Amino acid sequence: MDEGERDFGTKVRRIAAVVQYDGTRYAGFQRQAGEVTVQGEIEAALKKLLGHPVKVSGAGRTDAGVHARGQVIAFDTHVPIPPERLPWAATGFLPPDISFVKAWEVEKGFCPRRRAAWKTYCYRLWRLDYRSPLWGRYAYWYPGELQYDLMVEETKLIPGRKDFKAFRATGSSVQTTVRTVREAYWRKREADGRDDAIWEFWITADGFLYKMVRLLVGTILEVGRGKLPPGTVGLLLADPERAERIGGRSRGSALPGYGLCLEEVILS
Repeated sequence: MDEGERDFGTKVRRIAAVVQYDGTRYAGFQRQAGEVTVQGEIEAALKKLLGHPVKVSGAGRTDAGVHARGQVIAFDTHVPIPPERLPWAATGFLPPDISFVKAWEVEKGFCPRRRAAWKTYCYRLWRLDYRSPLWGRYAYWYPGELQYDLMVEETKLIPGRKDFKAFRATGSSVQTTVRTVREAYWRKREADGRDDAIWEFWITADGFLYKMVRLLVGTILEVGRGKLPPGTVGLLLADPERAERIGGRSRGSALPGYGLCLEEVILS
């Protein structure tokens, strides 16, 4: 036994938890050598709390700067701490930009990634003429003219089981680019006394490609500002090779990560 570790017996339990985090200062969720990550911070905090090394697995690998309101993680421990007390107990060991919402005991083979039936993300645009010091870390400031109705219609082309290869950034090693999108839509949100201060793009799917949501929103934004024709998203979904053949000019660029948030993971 390492110095400072406590002996609580040999019965190992698997604990699942919902965590929230502000991704601003992190290089993403997944542990990376030489980088500050959400996974690394959680593992360090749990090691201090439980008195033994902890390896955390997550339902999704959010990218640098991306936030989460409903990330699901799991880890093993032999410490008999009641799961319902874990959020409170972990508070003193976690940095202020990471929080446990709830925790519960699960079966030994529970894997958040494999059990994630659906994930919901939201990308937020700040639409007022001035920067917001309160929303600036969580919504992309775009005060330019946009045709909301065009963006709504473009988004209707997304749901279904389709090949999203045209909306995948380079650097991904996935075997298939086909994903099922259950729903995708826009809605406006009140802030600073304006009903339309924030425009939110919501999407629920069985999985996402690298920067897929940010590329979708970036493309829809180009349609909304008249730089790409209506129906562009449909053309790229019907012909995924189109963007590569013409050097990507047929789609928008990936928007910054700080406007994106993992809102919910629905487990099977």
